Amino acid sequence: MTALMVENCPRCGRVYQKNVRNMCQDCMRQVDDEFQKCYSFLRLNRKATTEELCSATGVGIKQITLFIKDNRLPVIDYPNLTYACNSCGAPIRRHQICVPCGMRITAEVNELKEKEAKKPKGTGYYSRR
Repeated sequence: MTALMVENCPRCGRVYQKNVRNMCQDCMRQVDDEFQKCYSFLRLNRKATTEELCSATGVGIKQITLFIKDNRLPVIDYPNLTYACNSCGAPIRRHQICVPCGMRITAEVNELKEKEAKKPKGTGYYSRR
């Protein structure tokens, strides 16, 4: 006898049988409808921005961002689609953070590594000599 794999849908909270898309059938249908609205609008308005797409279709920015990140709406085909950097909120077209934030984080990590290297070794109980 096999156990049913059930979860709560992250969008609506209803119980559903677990599947590949991790949401219930109603929410999957709703997401697919939202995608079709976005795709149909972008076919006619290829150079629309994310905000214009949101206001014209009624689909939320968060869902449009997921479509872009999942490559369902490829930024190669739509030059003005962007989403916010996870660090500073600047508009970006790929990755999770913008280039300046990436450079800042890299510099901070390198600075911490240098500080760690400058610490005197052998100050603990189990130090090597």
